Amino acid sequence: MNKSSKKTIKKLFFEDVVNSITKDINERAIVMIADRFGFRKNGPKTLGQIGETYGITRERVRQIIKEAINKVRQRALKDELFKKAEDKIKFTINEKHGIISKKELLETLASHEDEENFIGFILHCSDNFNLIDDQEEMEAVVTHNQFDFKIWKNIKEKAKEILHSHKKTLDSEFFYNEFLKHHPELEREVFFSFLSVSSEIKRGVFEKWGIIHWKEIAPKGVKEKAYLIIKEHNKPLHFREVAKLIDEYKLNKRRTHPQTVHNELIKDDKFVLVGRGTYALREWGYQRGTVRDVITEILGSSREPLHQDEIIEKVLSVRNVKKTTIIINLNNFFKKIDKQKYSLKSKIKEKV
Repeated sequence: MNKSSKKTIKKLFFEDVVNSITKDINERAIVMIADRFGFRKNGPKTLGQIGETYGITRERVRQIIKEAINKVRQRALKDELFKKAEDKIKFTINEKHGIISKKELLETLASHEDEENFIGFILHCSDNFNLIDDQEEMEAVVTHNQFDFKIWKNIKEKAKEILHSHKKTLDSEFFYNEFLKHHPELEREVFFSFLSVSSEIKRGVFEKWGIIHWKEIAPKGVKEKAYLIIKEHNKPLHFREVAKLIDEYKLNKRRTHPQTVHNELIKDDKFVLVGRGTYALREWGYQRGTVRDVITEILGSSREPLHQDEIIEKVLSVRNVKKTTIIINLNNFFKKIDKQKYSLKSKIKEKV
């Protein structure tokens, strides 16, 4: 059997389940349920929109749908297809240790976007699952009835405490090992499965965990995204490479223009232009200014003239330029002393 045939059978399964448990419901009620849960291509409708179609109030629509669903629930208790659907859903939830985001559940089980609405209706008609809408602490989730939300919250709060104590994003291995110091009995898969539905703790594009409002997790604007890219790569990068990486890691919905990156970074103190179009982070010890400015700073902080090789080494530690560029600057703007040593011209004058 080819893949397309399997997908067709899978798609028909959840639709067939809904058809099976609604077949004794009157036609108008079925159409209202279909409109309400979005079984048709035009998507879910509000009670008011459905009421306008039939010339009745939204409250009357609500009553009709409620009465119909009560009948569906009773029929579902004895329906074999419905039980199979519940088993599929239950297996998927158990794979995630009792809790899964509704989005992930639908993406896992549905082979087509339209089928998600049939699964949603089955969840609504079952007494074996909890459906929780988006909250401050967690995303919209589906759990089994025995799930202990108190345990989930304790784990989430301890994870938050660890992140705040380190004040930075943490890779998965280190994060879990830190958690084990407090709860050595918790399995790794359970830990990350629980955190995956948290609205407060998220894993960023570089597989590190942090608080949702941290810049490393949800960077806003070109500068924050560029900062994250350069910091994670831990080396100076050309602005064109930065733009390319922003798109590769899907930090932007639209294509990132290299010139926009260049324009933003060159005027921000957090970044230092260390070569032709190449930027580093100032926090790494790089200084803003030209090569001449850097040499001036190096010689100005020295009590005695420095050898050319020593100056070149110091400049290259904070600038991505050619050695010849440094030598040209030394010969044009600084005082050369015997044995290839250089000093500031002003220092020479002071000694005289």
